[in-house]
Amino acid sequence: MEIKSFRIKNYCSIKDSGVCYMSGDNVTILAGKNESGKTAILEALEDFNTEKDIREEAIRIQNEEAKPEIAVTFEIHEETLNKIFNEINFKVETSEPSDLEIIKKYPREYLLSEESVEMLSIKGEQLLKRAQQETIEIYEQIKNIYSDFPQIGGTLPETNLDDIMNFRSQLKSFKKEIQPNLTQISDEEIRNNFIKALEEIINKITEIDNLGYVEKKFIEQIKQWIPNFILFSAFDDVFPSEIPLSEAPNNELIKDLVIISDLDLELITSGHITLKTRHKKQLNVKLNKNYEKFWKQDFTNLCIDWESGNLYFFIEENGHFYSPNRRSKGKQWHLAFYVRVSARAKEEVPNIILIDEPGLFLHATAQEDILRKLEDSANAAPIVFSTHSPYLIKVDGLNRIRLISKTEEEGTVISNKIHKGADKETLTPIITAIGLDLSMGLDIAKDNNIIVEGITDYYYLSAFKELLKFEFKKDVHFIPSVGADKFSFLVPLLIGWGLNYCAVLDTDKKGRDTEKKLLKDFGHTGIKIIPVSENKDDEIEDLFERGNFTEYVLNVESNEVPTNKKNSEIIKQKNGGYDKVLLSKSFFEKIKDGSLSLSTTTNENFKKLLEKINEIMFP
Repeated sequence: MEIKSFRIKNYCSIKDSGVCYMSGDNVTILAGKNESGKTAILEALEDFNTEKDIREEAIRIQNEEAKPEIAVTFEIHEETLNKIFNEINFKVETSEPSDLEIIKKYPREYLLSEESVEMLSIKGEQLLKRAQQETIEIYEQIKNIYSDFPQIGGTLPETNLDDIMNFRSQLKSFKKEIQPNLTQISDEEIRNNFIKALEEIINKITEIDNLGYVEKKFIEQIKQWIPNFILFSAFDDVFPSEIPLSEAPNNELIKDLVIISDLDLELITSGHITLKTRHKKQLNVKLNKNYEKFWKQDFTNLCIDWESGNLYFFIEENGHFYSPNRRSKGKQWHLAFYVRVSARAKEEVPNIILIDEPGLFLHATAQEDILRKLEDSANAAPIVFSTHSPYLIKVDGLNRIRLISKTEEEGTVISNKIHKGADKETLTPIITAIGLDLSMGLDIAKDNNIIVEGITDYYYLSAFKELLKFEFKKDVHFIPSVGADKFSFLVPLLIGWGLNYCAVLDTDKKGRDTEKKLLKDFGHTGIKIIPVSENKDDEIEDLFERGNFTEYVLNVESNEVPTNKKNSEIIKQKNGGYDKVLLSKSFFEKIKDGSLSLSTTTNENFKKLLEKINEIMFP
């Protein structure tokens, strides 16, 4: 089963988190300021594990009557569903994957959402009605044959579905009573049909009796398929200097080292000295070849040794060997992080890795190493981590971000949108990462900047740059502004830094007014302004061919939207329920997944815009 989303209620600072959708590339980032509730979210996900209770301290002090509740939606494939149905002897065949919402209530009660029960067709009333009708149909078949052959004797009971178990008992007695006389039915086919029908109706009655337990049985089976939610803490997980060999088999870190490095505890404790020596040499070489891929800060090696009943760990630097506790807190944490995350990703069991503030003790470039390791591990196991560090947020990975905010009235809330509803402190890591926090003096002065009106434009242009495999003459940096009217604040700073840049504007009234102001204020500097289209009143959504726009952006049928309005007008309709940013982010994720194919018209419109930017930026 693959996790799709989750929702948390009545847990610590969380009244109702709202639905949090997982990122399409298996790396989901919870970004927000301290004390916003990021840790509580990760702990709630950890509490979803089937082998533990929801922790008692999660009960909200403000409302102790409202018990914690964690709902996780998974995509479950047809093969898994059919296996479960076979296990519970329930005859339902499914041929396509389904979204299944599993809810855990305090302390350890699992149930399915009403929508999931409906989708699975295991809702008691519906199944009971169907089974009762099938029972009546079988009974009529038995009754018709019996009326033609009264010589077999016995008394066929009347149907009594109100007292189903008594009815089954009577049918069993009837079957036993007529058994010696069944040869009186001379036609073999009719006789076999009669016997088969009696067996079917008794089994059907047993099925009716069991219907009240179908959902319970399904939940017990589905729990075995729930992935492991594994939480790592930045404050607790550090690398030790030594561990007694007697404790090694039960030590979690050693178990993980065995998984990723071929560490053989049995050989160490009882093998021949020559085998031990060879094993030690091969073990350290293999470990370091993998470790150095994700640690670019210095030329260090991790070494493992053993003697006198202990396992020893050393960090080699320039020919000197140091115990981990003599190196920095950041180095110790990174070693433990590397071992544990690598092991979780390598295990042949479904894991979801949760990390609270990774790289807290590390400087900026080391945090980038952390991110590369997380991205590598996410190929095998989904990653969810919390952060307020801009160095763990990539400019081309804004689709990963889920904003965490907290107010006294609403508690902790998760937003899948990164553009509104958050204060400056919450947005700091994001706007820093994308080059907007100009007031903090961080290293954001990158050359070749393409300023776009907002995050929506950022998502669409980033998506088509990837989809069309478009290559600019030089590396470019998309900077999403917060509206066209904010360009006048960004442009003078870029000019002052002597950076190459251009401004991409819609051709609507706001875009045209912005262009006039920019030309008036900065025309003498040779400012480069590029309209999204040659048509008046176009916005970036209007570059989509209508069919592509409805199917891949709005996710509706074409006949559900008016034909006399432009794409940009439809998306602004007050009653349409559309969110520009969320839809553009969703489209970007579809591109990342490679899950759509666009028309020539759409591709050509965006290609023309990208070529225009390339031409004007790099004449």
